[in-house]
Amino acid sequence: MRPFREGDTSTTFKNVLDTVLSEIKSLDNAYVLKASEAELEEYYAQKAYIDPLVLHSEKQYIKDQRGTQIDVSQDFNRFNFPGERAVVRGTQIDIAIPYEGDAMLWRIRASTWSLGGYPEIEVNHDEIILNVRFPDDSANAERLKADIERNIKSLEDAVSHLENDVAKHNQSVQGSIASALERKKEQARASTGAVAALGIPVKHTDTPPTFSIPTKRRSRPTKRPSVETGAYEAEPILDEKEYQYILEIMRSMSLVVERNPAAFQTLDEESIRDHFLLQLNGHYEGGATGETFNASGKTDILIREGDKNVFIAECKFWRGQKSFRDAVAQLLGYLTWRDSKCALMVFNRTKDSQGVSRKMHETITSLPEYRKTVHHQESKDSRYIFVKESEPGKEIIITTQLYDIPSSE
Repeated sequence: MRPFREGDTSTTFKNVLDTVLSEIKSLDNAYVLKASEAELEEYYAQKAYIDPLVLHSEKQYIKDQRGTQIDVSQDFNRFNFPGERAVVRGTQIDIAIPYEGDAMLWRIRASTWSLGGYPEIEVNHDEIILNVRFPDDSANAERLKADIERNIKSLEDAVSHLENDVAKHNQSVQGSIASALERKKEQARASTGAVAALGIPVKHTDTPPTFSIPTKRRSRPTKRPSVETGAYEAEPILDEKEYQYILEIMRSMSLVVERNPAAFQTLDEESIRDHFLLQLNGHYEGGATGETFNASGKTDILIREGDKNVFIAECKFWRGQKSFRDAVAQLLGYLTWRDSKCALMVFNRTKDSQGVSRKMHETITSLPEYRKTVHHQESKDSRYIFVKESEPGKEIIITTQLYDIPSSE
């Protein structure tokens, strides 16, 4: 075949994406509402991604060599009678070059291409075959080598141009898939009459308190994803803006620690937890179920709606990766609502906060329930999405916050 000539990347890649988007549109409404959005995004993004070609020219080898007949009628360096076909004895060498990537790319033209054309090749599953033929009576090793190198170089250039087009396509896939899934979910909610996105009402105080500092306790705030069987039932969730507001109140505690290190040197997890509770309840009106931050167990901070936890914050000292893994497992055990949101606050008394942050990220992304990193920065909060095997489709959002706590030693 003559490569890179049967179509162009823009049309071909658009067809690939459109096929996936059409599949999303055809999804069952109940399935979409019950499935994990992170898992759906990953699944359909993988279907729309295109694996770029990688040509391993350095691994080329002669796969076959055999005798053949070569037509030299158009060779003006030879004396041929006009109108007569001239054939001489020659040799054909089949040069195999391994490659990786989507074989369809050998057929389509990149947005940038050579006007000079490309040599004919055979495309197999994991290698291409470049056929080289020459008359035996005029064989020249140097000229033959130069011709082969020139042909391979033209193929390498085409592969490089295709790589740029593939990269642009793949970069656009995630956003297109996410938008399509969001539109589908909105349509599903409307058609089923479900109000799944209603947030739990959490009432702020009219005037947020100023941060007082007590003498001792200084405080300042890859198959399609599976779903559960049965009919879809809408469940209330904590609104995203409210979730961010809660996290910001907790994050403000880092300033308290920085300004009052001596007050935190000897405090245990439960005592530090109380500082967070004080600030959180200072920003919200208490007295009603679902609107009060309270303690349950030794280190939990939670909001309850009925008999279920909709927000959990867990406070833990950093005691290594195993202890951190256990803390995440504890959170996953608490949360049972669809789209549950929680926080894991880690108090670090080592002097290597960046190292601790890296170990936290390594640990959390290695868990079997982990699905996606929403964002991760060593010096800031990190956010992850989890799905438990026992509750397919139900996403749990965990935000990790790392606080440097002064040591008494």
